[in-house]
Amino acid sequence: MGASETLNMIFRTLSYRSAALDDQIERLKRANRRLGREQAEALHAIRRLTQPETGAHWTGSRARSFQRKRDDAQDRMRARMTASIDGYQRRIESKIRELRMESDFLQSTGSMAREAGRMLDRGEKAADALERNLTSIKGRLF
Repeated sequence: MGASETLNMIFRTLSYRSAALDDQIERLKRANRRLGREQAEALHAIRRLTQPETGAHWTGSRARSFQRKRDDAQDRMRARMTASIDGYQRRIESKIRELRMESDFLQSTGSMAREAGRMLDRGEKAADALERNLTSIKGRLF
């Protein structure tokens, strides 16, 4: 395979991988936003647990016991829901950072490939440098 064909293959691979990464990042961002909306809705639903207010007519030990149990249930639900969604969001954000690092790697590899293309345009004088550059790029991608 000649240098030109190798370079074309490299550019196609970079383009494909970059598009796939961009798609993954966008899907993760959408999932993260959806989780945020669901968390807000769940917190609103949890707040409704304390409605209706027990008011002044609810007095005595049974009323206090009921209120404590309701408050405990609300606290447990909030903690459980918040911890699980926050955990999912942290994992999503971590994966987005990982994918962005990979995207940065592909961009730097693309810079190397563009430089290799310039060498190819310069002709035979740069053939050895071009071959070393292409070998380095292929080592990074394949």
